[in-house]
Amino acid sequence: MKYEDYADLYKNRTFESMNLYFKSRDIFPGGINHNIRYFKPYPFFTVKSRGKYLFDVDGNRYLDFWNGHWALILGHSPEVVTSKLKKQIGKGTLYGTANIASWKLGNEIHKAIPLAENLRFCSTGSEATMYAIRLARASTGKRVIAKVEGGWHGFNTNLLQSVNYPFEGDEGMGLIEDEGHFVESLQFNDLERSIKVLESIKDDLAAIIVEPVLGGAGCITPQAGYLLGLQEFAKRNESLFILDEIVTGFRFAFDGAMNLFKLDPDLFTLGKIIGGRGLPIGASFVEKKR
Repeated sequence: MKYEDYADLYKNRTFESMNLYFKSRDIFPGGINHNIRYFKPYPFFTVKSRGKYLFDVDGNRYLDFWNGHWALILGHSPEVVTSKLKKQIGKGTLYGTANIASWKLGNEIHKAIPLAENLRFCSTGSEATMYAIRLARASTGKRVIAKVEGGWHGFNTNLLQSVNYPFEGDEGMGLIEDEGHFVESLQFNDLERSIKVLESIKDDLAAIIVEPVLGGAGCITPQAGYLLGLQEFAKRNESLFILDEIVTGFRFAFDGAMNLFKLDPDLFTLGKIIGGRGLPIGASFVEKKR
C-alpha cells in the first residue's frame, strides 16, 4: 500500500479523533500537550490502555511500541500496580509532609541500586537532571557542563543544547544565547575528540552528563571504553560524572545500566519509570563519598 492509501484508511477509521483534534486546537497549542504527540494528518485520541495495547475514541486498538515515553516496562495498567494505586488513592495522594510511602519507595530503590546512597525525589526527570547539574556546580565551584550531541535530558533549559541535528542550531524559541555559554558538546563514541574538548574546558568543568545509551538520538549503544573514558577524565579532573538513567534505569539491568557497563557515577538520575505506571516522578542520587 502507498502512504496515501494508509492515510485514507486512517481517516476513515478515526472520525471522532479528527473532531477532537480540531476542538483541541482551540485550547492547546497545536492541539497537543507534547510536541512528539502530533503526527499528520492528526493524532488519534486514546481513551484507555491495557498491557501492550492502546484503544482510541473510535474503538480502534493499537499495538503500543512507545509505552508512555518508554517508562512503562510492565506495560499499561498492570494489576500489580493498579491494585496498589487504588488503595493509595483512598488514603490521599498529596500530603505535603514527610510520609512512609516515599520512604518505602526510596528504600526499595536503594536495595536495587546500592549506589543510590542519598536521594531526593522530584516531580519529573527534567527536574532530576536540573538538580544534578546544580549539585555539581555547587560541589565543585565550577560552571561548565559537558553533554553529548544528541543527548536528551528533558526540557531542562540548561541542558537544551545540541539535542537535534544540526547540533549548532537553536533547539527552540525562548532560549537565550547566554544560557549556552556554560554547556559544551561532545561527540558520542568518539573518545579522542571528546577528551580534546574536555581538556579545553577542564579548569571550569563542573560535570559531564551522559545517557548510558542515547535514547532520543536513536538508542545508540556506547562503544567499549567510551563511558569509562569520560568517567576517568571527570574523576582525574575533580569534576563530577553524572549518569542520566531516566530511560535506561531498570531496563538494561535491575541494578541499572551503570552496573552493566561497570560505571561508578558521582550522581545519577531516574524518572517516571520509578512511578510504576508512568506517574509523574523523578529522582537525583548522590554517592556519599562525594
